[in-house]
Amino acid sequence: MSRRGQSLVNDSLFGFLIVLPSVLLLFLLVLFPVGYVLVLSTQDWTATTPAFTGLSNYVKLLTDDPLFWEFFMHSIEYVVLAIGSATIVGLLVALSLNAINKFQGTLRTFALWCWAVPPVIASLMWKWMLNDTSGVMNELLLRAGLISQPIAWLSLPVWTMVVLSQVHAWTAIPFITVILLAGLQTVPVELHEVAAIDGANALQRFRRITYPLLKPSMLTAVMLSVIFAFRHIDIVFTLTKGGPGEATELLVTYLYSNAFDYLRLGYAAALSVIMVIVSVLIVMLLINVVRAERVEY
Repeated sequence: MSRRGQSLVNDSLFGFLIVLPSVLLLFLLVLFPVGYVLVLSTQDWTATTPAFTGLSNYVKLLTDDPLFWEFFMHSIEYVVLAIGSATIVGLLVALSLNAINKFQGTLRTFALWCWAVPPVIASLMWKWMLNDTSGVMNELLLRAGLISQPIAWLSLPVWTMVVLSQVHAWTAIPFITVILLAGLQTVPVELHEVAAIDGANALQRFRRITYPLLKPSMLTAVMLSVIFAFRHIDIVFTLTKGGPGEATELLVTYLYSNAFDYLRLGYAAALSVIMVIVSVLIVMLLINVVRAERVEY
């Protein structure tokens, strides 16, 4: 073999060895768990007696389990309320930070600090603040004269889901703000200057210039936030554990109960697969909505 051919073989082998650790890590951390969950979802699995049942877990979930659809609607409500609120507030914060010239670093750090708080810690903090007997939220509202008696924020079936979703929104606002703020940095200032000279007001400039150029960043922020919220368990589990009753029970808490409380691991695995499929469908829906708006625009 010529020296050049040997060099090519050695280079190819060297490249393979460089990539091999990443491939092995991908297999161990992603491909193997995904494959194992798919196999597990086709079994009636307990701690001692696994048995192959095909697609029976999926069929039972979709046709014979009314709790699945009830908690599915709870999850959709939670995601819509949380990410809808977080997107609106995050957009307003991003626009404000982008327009401020002085103390930008300090203000941005202050606006994003809650992103550094772990979700469990944030949940415990809000649990104390929303306590009906010693919570600071009731104390402030009582002193302001806005309420006449303490409110049991986490015990009212009608309002508890709203409260939980807004706690999640509080944790999601910094993430959305960062992405939208980065998108605003790419909007040319010259376009706003020209539009202002032509007589366009701030709202018109936002609708005709900022929003169309910011739409890709907004889509990214909403998609990632929806995926995170749909599988997020920390806030609901810490604050209410699905209560009062089943008012705040989500698919992710239902999955947890099946897997760890009742040891129905195959059923829980099938539920996790369905949740992944639902997440993909939601992302596809958001992409199609943005494309439709772009064509109309």
